[in-house]
Amino acid sequence: MNPRLEYIQNRIGQVITDSPSEISNWLQMTPVMAENGKIVVTVPVRLDMTNMMKTIHGGMVATILDDLCGTVCLISAVDFFYATVTLNVDYLRPAQIGDVLTCTAEVVRQGKTIINVHATLTLPDGKMVARASSNLINTQIKTY
Repeated sequence: MNPRLEYIQNRIGQVITDSPSEISNWLQMTPVMAENGKIVVTVPVRLDMTNMMKTIHGGMVATILDDLCGTVCLISAVDFFYATVTLNVDYLRPAQIGDVLTCTAEVVRQGKTIINVHATLTLPDGKMVARASSNLINTQIKTY
């Protein structure tokens, strides 16, 4: 079994605090589901993630989506890190402090060098905050 997938699966329902990725720890992601090719997590919207209007900052939305796109590659791919080549984000509606967002990332196509991933970020009522499409490239740097 992929040890990175096993790591996430062993933390279902728990806030991630011991990831090698400091941004994942800072985001306070809680895995809901993880399998080869798909991951679902929740992320709380905190004050330090907001803009002047006190809604989630667009950069934070992109960070959450990008982090999860990378994570789904790590749990689905061979033992190499993947780096983002493109990240296209559609911002659809705001999220407020206290909202717990659900982020889903799914591999669309996995080639030898490039992995294409689609991701969504939704409010508790299912309304979409943002969606993304990303291409990530195999760095040839071994994971641990």
